[in-house]
Amino acid sequence: MIRVGICRCAWGKTFPGNGDGGGSVRYGDLDPLGRTTGIEATITEDMIGTGTAPKRSIYPPGFEGGWKGGPGHARGHLLGKQLGGRGDDPRNLVTIYQNGPNSPVMRDFENIIRSAVESGEIVTYKSTPIYSGNNPVPIGITMEAAGTGGFSLNVSI
Repeated sequence: MIRVGICRCAWGKTFPGNGDGGGSVRYGDLDPLGRTTGIEATITEDMIGTGTAPKRSIYPPGFEGGWKGGPGHARGHLLGKQLGGRGDDPRNLVTIYQNGPNSPVMRDFENIIRSAVESGEIVTYKSTPIYSGNNPVPIGITMEAAGTGGFSLNVSI
């Protein structure tokens, strides 16, 4: 794996999970180019399925649309919707190609994390976009997760 321009996160406000099961999310601040820098979360079962779809009025840097004949971009969640990720916060949305990277690849890894949480694990999760220089669109996203029952995931897509 080649890592290029890993972004350092300047962590913003911590948000409680959507329920009262102890989960939380920290969204990194946007960098000077307006790009997302990453998220850290403690994912608990009460957060599962509580996320929101990406808000259509949010245009992450480099987003040129996903319409037919367009570049095939998506507003990708760093903390997936199925894991409680917000679609109304620009710090959680990054430009990603829909076919392939977003779905099925990132979605499938998020579903593996969801399964670990639904089986009783509390999962610490970190998702970090990888940028090349000033490119507004990440060349990859690193997903790291560790559960209280031994679950572990570390991939870059």
